[in-house]
Amino acid sequence: MGRHSLPDPDDSRPADDSSHADGDAREFTEDSAGDESQTERFDAPARPGGPQHSGGWDNGEWTGSHRAVTPGRRGISVGVIAALVGVVVIVGAVILWRFFGDALSSRSDTAAARCVEGEVAVAVVADPAIAEPLNALAQRYNDTAEPVGDKCVKVGIRSADSEQVFTGLSGDWPGDLGERPALWIPGSSASEARLEAKAGSQIVSDSRSLVTSPVVLAVSPQLKGAMGEQNWGTLPRLQSDQAGLDGLGLQGWGGLRLALPLGEDSDASFLAAEAVAAASAPSGAPPSAGLGAVSTLMAGSPQLADTNAATALDALVGANDPATAPVHAVVTTEQRLFQRAASQPDARSALASWLPPGPTAMADFPTVLLSGDWLAQEQISAASEFARFLRKPEQLAELSKAGFRVEGQQPPGNDVVDFAPVGAPLNLGDNALRATIAETLTTPAQSPTVTIMLDQSMPTDEGGKPRLTNVVDALKARLQVLPADSGVGLWTFDGVAGRSEVSLGALSDQVDGRPRSAALTSALDGQTPSGGGAVSFTTLRLVYTDASAKYREGQKNSVLVITAGPHTDQSLGADGLRQYISGAFDQAKPVAVNVIDFGDDSDRATWEAVAQTTGGSYQNVGSSTDPELASAIATLLG
Repeated sequence: MGRHSLPDPDDSRPADDSSHADGDAREFTEDSAGDESQTERFDAPARPGGPQHSGGWDNGEWTGSHRAVTPGRRGISVGVIAALVGVVVIVGAVILWRFFGDALSSRSDTAAARCVEGEVAVAVVADPAIAEPLNALAQRYNDTAEPVGDKCVKVGIRSADSEQVFTGLSGDWPGDLGERPALWIPGSSASEARLEAKAGSQIVSDSRSLVTSPVVLAVSPQLKGAMGEQNWGTLPRLQSDQAGLDGLGLQGWGGLRLALPLGEDSDASFLAAEAVAAASAPSGAPPSAGLGAVSTLMAGSPQLADTNAATALDALVGANDPATAPVHAVVTTEQRLFQRAASQPDARSALASWLPPGPTAMADFPTVLLSGDWLAQEQISAASEFARFLRKPEQLAELSKAGFRVEGQQPPGNDVVDFAPVGAPLNLGDNALRATIAETLTTPAQSPTVTIMLDQSMPTDEGGKPRLTNVVDALKARLQVLPADSGVGLWTFDGVAGRSEVSLGALSDQVDGRPRSAALTSALDGQTPSGGGAVSFTTLRLVYTDASAKYREGQKNSVLVITAGPHTDQSLGADGLRQYISGAFDQAKPVAVNVIDFGDDSDRATWEAVAQTTGGSYQNVGSSTDPELASAIATLLG
């Protein structure tokens, strides 16, 4: 083995003696088992005059290098420091570059792994008032949403009025609205009620209010000052009375020209109609009894180029004189009025907001999660997550800025809308009734020819009110909406006989010196319940013979039977009635028999057979207090 020799620390020579004994150089020799020998010399300093060497002891210090350390110069060279710093910087940069490169690569790999199955498209259709702010929120959601079933979520928002969506979801979906939606956000739950009434409740899996906006009347400042203690129930009279506003101190204004837009107005007119019906119904009667007031309001609305809210608002603010303007007031939402005022120069001088007192007609913008065979489970799950995302405070704050009311947030008011506190929302609570009221606005009554056959012997319903009274109220409300050229007649029957109360003919025709419409209303008001059975089969034979003889060309002819049964006249049984109807029915002049039958009528099978033979409809109703009654009468009376 080789040997590494160092100066002996026990050397007794003086410290400043710079020579080694005999001047011999010390050697470090490493032998490699017979291979060539390598020698590294650590030479002692030379004697005076002797050869110079590169290392050794210098004033008692071992330098270990080829230069001696000079006392007083122990610092490191600036160049060395700079070089070291440069090396550290370069190495650090390389480390950071590799770290962030790996992190970005990892993130890219993670993102790719999240969407291994591609994207799941979630179609959302929203009311025009809320669609724009929802677009920004949808983009925010798409950027942060967790995958659903290894698919990245992509929510897309389309703007569409409730009528378009209702028609599409209950029939053929229009291609210009893209794919059928997984989530619908209409202006109000009134539209949802219409959809469920038409397509069945199974089409909606969940529905919850997102934001709200009360329904108000956009009016001129002068009209707002005159409205005083008016309410939803007084509006039909002000609309139909050609001097209605004169009586409020607005001389020369005439009647209230109130527009009820059906387009781009967040269901405001549907909700206003509900408030009018509820306020106009007689005390103790269901809101359906106020449908006539709704029809009166609609009949007197101004005729404009279209039914959009913007057109009506333009007519309101564009007139030089508010008294002679084609529109005095527009049913709309607070949110839409807020937006209009924000874009209207000097809005305070032309626009004001009037909120009728009483329960508040409220647009509640529900998130309606849909269920149907056009949806995959991933779309249903993603739509539910998006609806939940929208209810978080950060998103609700953005919707509040757009003029919607959000709990815990105060929207920014302007000169026209101050977002003052409002009363409790109006709650009709029944889909069938809400659908009927909406249909009153969207489906103008046709001109039918119908003979009403009314059972006077119906028993008292829940609440102690006679069933006959509730039926009469619903009939009168519907008669008020029918066009003047409609043909209507009235027969009644009890347990003894059937009788003609008002002959069949046009509503505008005179009967005993007054219009037939007035004669019908008077005859209905005079009805009183009776007992002792019902001669319904024998009365229908008389009524059907009369209706066939008075058939009116160009109109849908029918008989509307309203009864609770059972038939008690043994002179004509079920088989005899069916045989008579089969023989009397004329395909060339068809008269349909429609039947509204209450409760567990033992004659149900007979009524269903008669309706089927004549192309009519049979509908069973549990109670006269059921809103379904108004819907049935509205449908079957024409």
